[in-house]
Amino acid sequence: MSQANRVGKQNARERVAAEKIKRQRAERRRKQITIGSTVIAVIAVAGGIGIAVQASKRDNHPYLAPTAAVVDSQAKSTKDLGIQVGSADAPVTMNVFEDFRCPVCQQVETTVEPTYRQYIEDGKIKVIYHPARVIDTHDNGKGSLNGANAAACAQDQGQFMPLHDLLYANQPNEEQDLYGDNAKILTIADQIPALKASAAFTDCVNKGNHDGWVQANADNFNKIGLQGTPTVFIDGQQLSFTQTSAADVLTYFKQQLDAAFTKAGGKAGTKTTLPAAPTSAAPSASASGSASGTPSGSASGTPAPSGSASSSGTPAPSSSGSTGSSAPSSSKS
Repeated sequence: MSQANRVGKQNARERVAAEKIKRQRAERRRKQITIGSTVIAVIAVAGGIGIAVQASKRDNHPYLAPTAAVVDSQAKSTKDLGIQVGSADAPVTMNVFEDFRCPVCQQVETTVEPTYRQYIEDGKIKVIYHPARVIDTHDNGKGSLNGANAAACAQDQGQFMPLHDLLYANQPNEEQDLYGDNAKILTIADQIPALKASAAFTDCVNKGNHDGWVQANADNFNKIGLQGTPTVFIDGQQLSFTQTSAADVLTYFKQQLDAAFTKAGGKAGTKTTLPAAPTSAAPSASASGSASGTPSGSASGTPAPSGSASSSGTPAPSSSGSTGSSAPSSSKS
């Protein structure tokens, strides 16, 4: 074979490989959503939202749960895999499976968290969070792991919610994996005085003290068959976000909370006060990795149900073949 033929075949192979990568990236972009001035098409995939979850990247750190972690029946595990926010006697339980690199998680949180935050403080609901690492699996990197570990470290200091909100508000483009650098996360956490002053928090982040706990959540995520993030349950009923605007998402979400509260007897538990959300917790145009940038025109403030993979900017079939055209309905887990 001549040198020219060999070079030609090599170039052809490189073009095929480059085209394959381009198609994969285009498919990821297709599965993203926007909330607010453009369309939200959060497609329910077997009750979950986003891309299918493959085997999680492994992490060999020992299992160390954060302070006051809880055993959660929705997670179907005897391990204390959840971080609970709200009073234990709140009559309604919301379970959130999320990923801090997930653009959809950031966008849905931005829309609904101000609502459920008030329900928490009123003693109507408690929320149990399960940070996973789905984007790490598909795009490589450690940003999902590092973000979840940092959130667990913040829980040790009683500052889970403020850092939770800041990680979404400052979420980088998912393809850049800036959270793969703990220094980036620590810079963000410095906006919270209690964390900036805590050497224990900094040490916990840098050493990955809760990495094994995050990995256990990732393993359990796959074990119970969740398809993507965010996946949200209210009293065991899995939410099905198929709305086409932020306002409709919020209306549907509030309806589900109110219905669960009424079904539970309509009597609130102990009121609680959450740590104040950082003033910079509103996402900026440079923060989100979504195709649309900042969710504008949506219920502003802070985050809600979260996770990892995303749907498209227009109602298009998800990886399970479902579409975003039907009215939302809750399904059993």
